[in-house]
Amino acid sequence: MNVLVLALANVRALRRRLYGLMALVAVAVALCLGALGVADRAQGATDSKVTESAANRSITVDRPDDRPGTAPLTDHTAGRLARLPGVVSVQHRAQVSFSVSTEEGDTALLYATTHRAALTPPVTRSVRKRVFPLRPGEIVAPATAQGVDLSRLVGREVEVETIRFVRPGEGTGVTGRARLVGVYDPSWQLDGPDATYADDATVIQWAAQRAGRPTDDYLGAVGYDQLTVVARTADDVPGVLRAVQDRGYPAVTLRQQLAALPAVLELVRVVGLVLLAVLGVLAFAGAVTVTGALSRRRAQEIGVLKAVGFRTRAVLTMLVAEMALAGAAAALVGTALGALLGGAGAALMRGSADLAPYAVDRVPLPTLGAVVAVLGLTVLVVTAGALGPARRAAAMSPVDAMREW
Repeated sequence: MNVLVLALANVRALRRRLYGLMALVAVAVALCLGALGVADRAQGATDSKVTESAANRSITVDRPDDRPGTAPLTDHTAGRLARLPGVVSVQHRAQVSFSVSTEEGDTALLYATTHRAALTPPVTRSVRKRVFPLRPGEIVAPATAQGVDLSRLVGREVEVETIRFVRPGEGTGVTGRARLVGVYDPSWQLDGPDATYADDATVIQWAAQRAGRPTDDYLGAVGYDQLTVVARTADDVPGVLRAVQDRGYPAVTLRQQLAALPAVLELVRVVGLVLLAVLGVLAFAGAVTVTGALSRRRAQEIGVLKAVGFRTRAVLTMLVAEMALAGAAAALVGTALGALLGGAGAALMRGSADLAPYAVDRVPLPTLGAVVAVLGLTVLVVTAGALGPARRAAAMSPVDAMREW
């Protein structure tokens, strides 16, 4: 009889005695694959977003104040840059300071900024679902600025004060009203600390007023503070950057975007790796214990096999193959359980606003290579654990094996 066929028959006959080991291995495999699957798919989603996000494809072009021969950042300049190969859009930024006063007498110095679609701030509270584009007279400010809590003013009109140019070095305050329609996370500072977004016309009006120039003339004479050039793909960024810099403009790529998993997902990844190590220890110890116990209980069976002509190597192969088959079956069951566990984890993540973007798969599992590696490692460790007790059992003489052992 073939040794492997005999081993399979023995596994079926001894399945009740193997349930403990198989359950231990299956649960450990499920926990490992579930945790690693959630973390791996979340990291994949993050990497994809970082690679092709608008922020990652953006190039910031600053005003060429120290380069007299370079044209200012006007609409004409934006049009020229938009025609460069690999460019999909050019978005402008103008910025001017102003102050906001609350009814309690608190004042915060803010910076009115035109909104760029490629760099939309993370709005945490607003009067409508899509607050951008802004309407005339509307602003979106940081939730807190200089110790002033602005989030409680969402939906209300606030008093603003801008500066009108009088003469060089002197200006006068101009009081007005604006409606705060949203606030964003103040830790987001791609447009500088305390940037407050307003519609383009309002920002240009305030900037022209501060510079002492007519509003219609301001963009042509002074221009924008910055332009954001958005490349078609991440691979186009280096070429577009060189083309912009060759035209005399100071430009840098913008890559300030979350590139790591949230802390809770990083914890899941660490737990998965720890469980992988624990899986190895448990599988090895379980295989040693179960193989030793079964060998002692099956001493007479081993003696009969050796008496009818089975060699030591054949008996050893049979005993080790039994544990390998049990480990493989447990690993497959664990994979199915891991898929269920990962699916449940992904469902919980979709219920969280912070974690939902990372739950891209309904049944998150690691890559096929990682799954195969875990399954192979499980069988290998179980086999290694069974090798010692099986070798001692297989090495006994038929006479000794027939005795109580």
